[in-house]
Amino acid sequence: MSETELRPLTAGELLDHSFGIFRRLFVPLVVIQVICSGVPFLLNVYGAARGGTRIGFTFGVYLIAFVLGALASAATAWLISESYLGRDLAPGAALRRAVPRMGGVMVLSLGLGLVVMVSALPALLAVAGGGAFAGLALQEGGSPGQAGTGALLMLAGLALLVVPVFVFSGLSVATPALVLEDIGAGKAMSRSWALTKGFRLRIVGLLFVVLIVLMIPFLAIGAMGGAFQAEPSTGSVVLVTVASGLVSLVVGPLLYCVLTLVYYDLRVRKEAFDLEMLAAGLPA
Repeated sequence: MSETELRPLTAGELLDHSFGIFRRLFVPLVVIQVICSGVPFLLNVYGAARGGTRIGFTFGVYLIAFVLGALASAATAWLISESYLGRDLAPGAALRRAVPRMGGVMVLSLGLGLVVMVSALPALLAVAGGGAFAGLALQEGGSPGQAGTGALLMLAGLALLVVPVFVFSGLSVATPALVLEDIGAGKAMSRSWALTKGFRLRIVGLLFVVLIVLMIPFLAIGAMGGAFQAEPSTGSVVLVTVASGLVSLVVGPLLYCVLTLVYYDLRVRKEAFDLEMLAAGLPA
């Protein structure tokens, strides 16, 4: 392997190797993102330039982005995996390999979204209930008891947000599993849940670090957009839309790098994948 090796990695090593692969594959990763996200990006810019679009147009853009996003996810997983295992893969070849996995990735994305949303319902209901009680307390005739109940429900809702976070961490390697093992969406979710058992808190920490890194450029764009709020214009909206789209194209694949390496790290730890590769005579 060029920069990595198949062995159990510490959290710091996982991040270091992920950034290393991201740097090494930066051009092919961006090529895949441009091919798959170029059309939705241009349509979003067109909508911003028109000052808004109809619901049908917006839905169509989201649908195109969803379908091509599935292609990008599968192709990126292939590209990162082959690089990590010491093999070269061109963006075009990665996209061709990804086409048969598109349907499964789309079903998986919908399934993951549904599961995470359901797991977040108790938190959302608690927060909504807290807001309702707080509103009653502010009305004429409201009581301190209502305000206290609202505050407690709000705190409970915030605490319950831990549930969807850990659910997401448990399902975080479902996409690499589906793409690289050629399994269905349901089995990929079960596979991810089994692989991540005992390591979910670690995965939450890794994802938190990546989230911070990814947020920095978007916060800068948000600040730029805020500077235009006093006198918003079509040009400023287009500028912010273009900047956001370009940042997504460039930094988005970093998350795939981390999740793919986490997938392999878990397989090494739980299934001796490193020994399996050695037995197969592949570089390790």
